[in-house]
Amino acid sequence: MDVASIGFLGFGKMAQSIASGIGTTAKLHYFDPAPDDASLHATARKMNVAPAPTARELETGVDLLLLCVKPGDMARALSTLEGNKSYITIAAGLSVDTVVSSLPNPSARVARVMPNLGATIAQSVSGVYCTDAALLKTTLSIFSSVGMAFQVQKEELLHAVTGLSGSGPAYAFLFLQSLGEAGILQGLPAEQSFEMAARTVKAAMDLYLENREHPGQWITKVSSPGGTTIEGLATLEDHGFRAAVIRAVEAAAEKSRQLGG
Repeated sequence: MDVASIGFLGFGKMAQSIASGIGTTAKLHYFDPAPDDASLHATARKMNVAPAPTARELETGVDLLLLCVKPGDMARALSTLEGNKSYITIAAGLSVDTVVSSLPNPSARVARVMPNLGATIAQSVSGVYCTDAALLKTTLSIFSSVGMAFQVQKEELLHAVTGLSGSGPAYAFLFLQSLGEAGILQGLPAEQSFEMAARTVKAAMDLYLENREHPGQWITKVSSPGGTTIEGLATLEDHGFRAAVIRAVEAAAEKSRQLGG
C-alpha cells in the first residue's frame, strides 16, 4: 500500500472491518458525522484509529479518505471538504460523478467500491471501479486486505455486483434458515439442523472454489437416477427456485440504480 495515512468519513461496521484489515500498514483516522456514540469511539480507540474533530480536519490530515457514510448522507457529509485528496466511496448506488459533484474540486480522484458483509471476517467480495491507475492500485490493495477485490471495467457493472455479492449474504442466510427449518420440520433438533445446513452449504461452496467445475456438474454428481436429490431438485424447479434467485439479484441491482438516480 502506497499511502501513509488513511481517513474514514463514517466509522460504522464496514469501515471498522476495513480498518481492521489495513491494520498497522498505515496511520488511521476517523470522523463520524452521526450523533456522538461512546461505543463507536471506544471501538476506534481499541483499534488505534485516531479521532478527528471535524470532517475537514480529517481530510487535511490524511493522504486518502474512505467515504463510508450512507448514500443519503453523502452530499451533506462532503459539504465541508476541500476535495484535494484521493477518495474511495463504498456508498451503494452513488456514481463517481455524483460523489465528485458533491466536492468543490471537479478533478477530484474518486474510486468506487462495493464490498460485502464478508469483510467482517476478512472474506469480502469487493468490486472496484476507478479510472485512475494509481488510485485503482491502492484501492485494490486496501480491499484485498479484507478478502477478494477485483476491478470492473464499466461503472454500470457495480449495480450487478451490488445485487449479487452486496446483497448476496442475505440470500444465503435465507436459504440457510429455510434449509435448517426444513430439517426441524422433519424432526431434527434445531441447533443440530442449522449446523448441518450451514456445514452442508459451506462444504459445497468450498468444493466449487477448489475445483472450479460448473455448478451443474456438481449437481449431476450428487443426483442419482430416480433418487432423493433429483426429487428435491424437481420440487425446487416446480416452485421457481432459480427464477426467484435471478429476479432477486435483478431487483437489488435495479434498486442500486434507483439510489444512484
